[in-house]
Amino acid sequence: MPTQTFLNLNEDKQNQIFNALINEFSNHRLMDAQVARIIKDCSIARGSFYKYFDDINDSYQYALKRVLREIHFDVFAQLKAETTDSLHAFYVATESFINELENSDYEQFYRKYVLFNQYELKHVEYDYNNLPDDKLILMVNGQKISDRKTIVLTYKWASRAAHQTIRTVLNGGDDKQALSDFSDLLKLINKGLVN
Repeated sequence: MPTQTFLNLNEDKQNQIFNALINEFSNHRLMDAQVARIIKDCSIARGSFYKYFDDINDSYQYALKRVLREIHFDVFAQLKAETTDSLHAFYVATESFINELENSDYEQFYRKYVLFNQYELKHVEYDYNNLPDDKLILMVNGQKISDRKTIVLTYKWASRAAHQTIRTVLNGGDDKQALSDFSDLLKLINKGLVN
């Protein structure tokens, strides 16, 4: 994450550096990215770059976190709002994310993340076991599922399917078909939970 020196910069300078990072990581995989292009793009010295970030991976993590904060969906807020079908919340959140991404300046950046960089960074899957009980909400046909293990497993698979749907769309797949397949899968999971 960025150093305090970076955080002490004025907002315009931070945004200038952020935009240079987005430009670099939208056009190059992390393993091919170069500090030289970034510093040229935002007109800072190489020494300044290393005062702001530990290395290029650190600068990438900063850019990724900021992008996700700006466009990522809050599935937990969606889950609380959904009173009859919690898995529908995963669908709504995924569809919203895809639409938000397609209308943003970060589509290419996120495409590189999904197709390449998350593997190079050795992305760790979110562990739903660490969630407090008030976040583990699972409603199926208006009935509350209370078994924690079932909820965690359902969240894990719904989340994996959501990420695969996003990956399919970013890889050039038909977004309507990908979302339709995701919706059908969620319905099958729902059906299995009430049997």
